[in-house]
Amino acid sequence: MANVPKGCAIVAATLALAGCDALGMLHAFPEPTIEVRGALPVELPYREGKGGVVILTGRVDDKVTLDFILDTGAPVSLLIDGASTAALGFDTSNARTLGPPDDPASPIGIIQPGLSFTFDRIALSGVSAVVMPERLLACPDRYRSLGFAGVIGADLLRRFVVEVDPAAKRVRLHDPAKWIPPRDAPTAALRFDHGHAFVDTTVTLPSGATLALPMHLDTGMTTALALVAGSDPNLAMPVSGEIVTSCFVGRMREDRLGAPVSVDIGGARFAEVTPRYSPARERPRVQESGAVGSGLLSTRHYAIDYPGKRVVFL
Repeated sequence: MANVPKGCAIVAATLALAGCDALGMLHAFPEPTIEVRGALPVELPYREGKGGVVILTGRVDDKVTLDFILDTGAPVSLLIDGASTAALGFDTSNARTLGPPDDPASPIGIIQPGLSFTFDRIALSGVSAVVMPERLLACPDRYRSLGFAGVIGADLLRRFVVEVDPAAKRVRLHDPAKWIPPRDAPTAALRFDHGHAFVDTTVTLPSGATLALPMHLDTGMTTALALVAGSDPNLAMPVSGEIVTSCFVGRMREDRLGAPVSVDIGGARFAEVTPRYSPARERPRVQESGAVGSGLLSTRHYAIDYPGKRVVFL
């Protein structure tokens, strides 16, 4: 992770899609056609990026091989227009802000329909993606340090139960009609709003206060836990916490680290989680209380079941 200064965090690019639906674009995006060659489940190896993010390798239009972040924070797919995607011939000269200009998560790009993605035996056709020019990213060096040029989220997650096995570094795609979780596996319900997944959490603060907080579920976020200062009377910005920098597609933001907390999601408990507090006025619009990211989820074996509207810890 050269080029990433101490105290700086990367908020993976798909968090940048949070503002897209403000323009009503998601409803206009057709769902891609998905073909499974052979039987399910399909097992895909993955590379673990900073903060435990899952990075899959796929082909685009059978022209280039790219690394994709698997992201529950991405209601639409994303590609970065740069050196690694040059063969795709994107024209992003007319890139514009695709969402509210005051939202740090609004991407700047174009909408490109008719793409095809292939992940081993899984083929997606008719994909509409947001294409963002690398030159307009607020901190392109940090994005390059993660080594990805694409993001895949709901376009894949809607079709399968997606099991993430950090010990084996494998993603397994299951048939939702046949997948049965282990008996008594901790399970939390997912809610969806404009393509984004949300989960209820219980956060226990160092003071002993226990807060029931709805969280954006964002596996593309390298941070374990993001909390919005002031969203609850007990969530105050730490006075002396270390200042760290988060990178969004259009701007940087200063956050503060807080004292460790514990987090419960559907009976799965995560202890000694260091939260990052952000000012309410600078939060992405999907983060009313905050977000749970791969920095937390990657410590467990889990499955994201969009069809069944649940996340299961295995």
